[in-house]
Amino acid sequence: MISLQPMTEEEFASFKPWMIEDYTNSLATNHHLPFDRARAGAAKAIDSLLSKGLSTPNQFLYSVMLGESCSETRIGYLWIEIDDEQKRCFIAQIYLDPDFRRRGFGRQVLEHLEARLKQQAIDRIALHVFASNRGALGLYTKMGYQTTGLHMQKLLGD
Repeated sequence: MISLQPMTEEEFASFKPWMIEDYTNSLATNHHLPFDRARAGAAKAIDSLLSKGLSTPNQFLYSVMLGESCSETRIGYLWIEIDDEQKRCFIAQIYLDPDFRRRGFGRQVLEHLEARLKQQAIDRIALHVFASNRGALGLYTKMGYQTTGLHMQKLLGD
């Protein structure tokens, strides 16, 4: 059984550098960017989106916990943005430690999030997934997410 616990300042202190590194790798891999350029872009984006850390308006960060209250283990993270006016949630990051993937926990996180959002009268969830993340693409498709657009690129050069 999973639960979503608000991220603590201590967790955020390790999450933010990890998030920058993860986003750097995704940008470098999927956009074929040099690593230093990808890192600069990732750091700028994360710093902007989380300009006030855990107190950034409309940004909510959670630790994904597995187990009973006395013996919970953090198995991942969830970062969402809520736009009450648009009644929309954007999943900025959903991450599960590799040992906990393909075991139904991603589905449980999404179901838990959906239940919470319905209570808040949020009627839409959006997200971005990199094309190289086949596991996530499969999960989102099974959960009823629909493609609303595609980003494409062509590399010019030798």
